[in-house]
Amino acid sequence: EGGPAPAPAAAPPALARPRAANFFLLQVALLPVAAAAQLLQPGLGLVWTQLSLFALPAAAMAARAGLAPRPFLRLVAPPPRALGLALLVGVAGLLLGGALQALWTAALPDSLLRSFDVARLFEHPGWERVVLVGAAAGLAPVCEELAFRGHLLSALRLRARPGVAIALSALAFAALHLDPVRFPGLLFLGLLYGWLTWRTGSIYPAVLAHAVNNAAATALALGSEANEALPKVEAGPPAAALLLGLGLLALAVVGMRRWLPPPAEAEAALAPGGGPAGRLPGWAVKAAWAVVISLVLIALAPRR
Repeated sequence: EGGPAPAPAAAPPALARPRAANFFLLQVALLPVAAAAQLLQPGLGLVWTQLSLFALPAAAMAARAGLAPRPFLRLVAPPPRALGLALLVGVAGLLLGGALQALWTAALPDSLLRSFDVARLFEHPGWERVVLVGAAAGLAPVCEELAFRGHLLSALRLRARPGVAIALSALAFAALHLDPVRFPGLLFLGLLYGWLTWRTGSIYPAVLAHAVNNAAATALALGSEANEALPKVEAGPPAAALLLGLGLLALAVVGMRRWLPPPAEAEAALAPGGGPAGRLPGWAVKAAWAVVISLVLIALAPRR
């Protein structure tokens, strides 16, 4: 006679859906430490902030949920044409965000503008300035897109419509910069980069557009004198930038509709990562120790 019937195969466990609120609260909790690191050493502190506040938590929390970080963080290759369109979006964002920022700062008092003048960061001499330029123009676009358009937008998209998810991730992006002077421009850019990531299914186009903006902003900061008077901006140049930026953005939208496939479903970001849910992988634990040790070294480094 035949043996007992084989037991039915167990159904695969449902993949966890990371909560955007948990990720955001972790970033808020780490903000004081990041601020202290940047006060101790502006250049090294900015590098530390980008890696420990944005990149590491984004990858580690996805892995802790049992997900493969690569699809969840949208680290997938976009269609080649998407990168060309992203460059167009980056220039449009630079013009539109700059015009919006100019109109906003024209209404603010000089005392507030001086208090949040980012050009002062680049007054540091020698290697500190080199580190600041590299972190602002190269590292920040990668790490911030991993956090806000990778982890946060993907987590929000699993529970909300695209427009709501993009808006909330942009609001978090602008708020965590703690800069009331740049808040409107950052909010607009967050919306633009979020839409670009959702439309292309990858953060790489947003990284490119973000890098265009940061490289231009860094070049302007290097060419300006932080201690000179900050002039009010006339309405003419912002209006011209708005018109040109809107035209470039319209061209990019038409190109995406014609050449790119429709956006992927939110569940496409969910893929098993091979590790148990609820536990940090070994690489994340080692990286966390490296973050702690590097912060101690920053605190002990000589300051001018």
